Amino acid sequence: MADRITLSIRYSFKGETREPSLTVDLDAAMRRNGRLPDFVPALASANQIDHYSYEYEVLPHGDIVWHDAEGLAADCLRDGHFDPACFEQRWRERERLEALRAIAREHLGIDDLDAHESLRNALLAAWNRGRSGP
Repeated sequence: MADRITLSIRYSFKGETREPSLTVDLDAAMRRNGRLPDFVPALASANQIDHYSYEYEVLPHGDIVWHDAEGLAADCLRDGHFDPACFEQRWRERERLEALRAIAREHLGIDDLDAHESLRNALLAAWNRGRSGP
């Protein structure tokens, strides 16, 4: 399942209430940058709101509404508030486990790494040790 979320920002500009929205493919963002984007500039760009306009200055002061979360994003959406740090952590954990599952399948012939808890833990420890250095 893809990881997506939609955000909308409601604000008033020139006596008019506006509510531009943007659906973000969180997987693509993480693969592209290693982290989630700043959502307000992304929403502005997607809705042709010029970064040099007064409307752009008003945009971040509006009410951000998060909705239609899918995948891991749904786990990080609580009471209408999306927690990007929660998502990034869970996404990295899932990616790490998927990489380890592929290694176990290719080198050990194990299709269900979760059924081998001690091996999974050993692979995770090796992964973490490799990232932190000797």
